[in-house]
Amino acid sequence: MTASTPILAPRALRRGGAGLSALTAQAAGLGTSRWPFISRRTTERPQLARLLVRRDGSLGYPDEREEDRDTEGGLWVRITSDPTGGGRVTNALPHYYRQRHLMRELLCQVCVGAPARNRHGDFLFVLPDGPERLAGLDLEGVREATPPVCLHDADDSAAGCPRLTRCVALWVRRPLLYGVHGTRYGLGPQGLHVLGLGMAEYETPALGWVVATQMVRSLNGVTVDEELTAHLRALGQARQSRPHAPASTTA
Repeated sequence: MTASTPILAPRALRRGGAGLSALTAQAAGLGTSRWPFISRRTTERPQLARLLVRRDGSLGYPDEREEDRDTEGGLWVRITSDPTGGGRVTNALPHYYRQRHLMRELLCQVCVGAPARNRHGDFLFVLPDGPERLAGLDLEGVREATPPVCLHDADDSAAGCPRLTRCVALWVRRPLLYGVHGTRYGLGPQGLHVLGLGMAEYETPALGWVVATQMVRSLNGVTVDEELTAHLRALGQARQSRPHAPASTTA
């Protein structure tokens, strides 16, 4: 079976669409710091597919597959999956189907296990590229495509990912499913055309005109953890002071 053929994992991942053979991918390191579950490899590539306007006035593919839509009906960009672990990991690029599964089920973005939760049951989200100063920072209701994380993998990620040098650690009481982020389309005299990137909320007409690459949640009941943020940022700064090891690549 080739890497371009979607390989669906057990039923728990169907429609979440992880698109991988679970045992093969686990052997290749998927779900570890070497290959975080959310991360795409260079051998996993988006696929062009012909779009059409369906009778209900929304976008679709002429040959739709189960993994093409999420459980709320959103249409997704197709992407290949490589369970053998070829190429190299690109942490800055999420794999569309795996990100969808993580956000839908609220799982740790690295190990696919349970994310960290505090004594109130709040979920830990660690957002990249935050402001330098946290004073007055209000992230209530922010719409976010970054899945939650467990404490162990938050530490490992902060020590290895440049984007987390200015991360912000949040405890979130109600991470409510919002919609998707992707390419927005319009219909004109010349047919379908791209309007740009943007979000679309579930159960709205706008959803039918977006081809998604990420699932989005609205973070409500947000508490910024300044102590944990400082700890994770310190790990990132320590990483910057170390010599960089070359990226690993497999045949």
